[in-house]
Amino acid sequence: MALTHPARTPHVPGLISQPHFALPAVTAAADPSPLKAALDAVWHALQTYGEHYPELLAEIRCLCAEQPGS
Repeated sequence: MALTHPARTPHVPGLISQPHFALPAVTAAADPSPLKAALDAVWHALQTYGEHYPELLAEIRCLCAEQPGS
């Protein structure tokens, strides 16, 4: 189980369990609106990454740049 410091969120002090903190990203991805699902999933994933969120954003940017038609 990985523990990390969350990004500066007022309601999550101290270390968190990343697998447990990531669960809202999974449920957010099931939203019927594709845009809302994507944005909510990324938001929850960023919260899960905590202080390492820039690494996740860089990976997302890289994956989006590789998409055909971009």
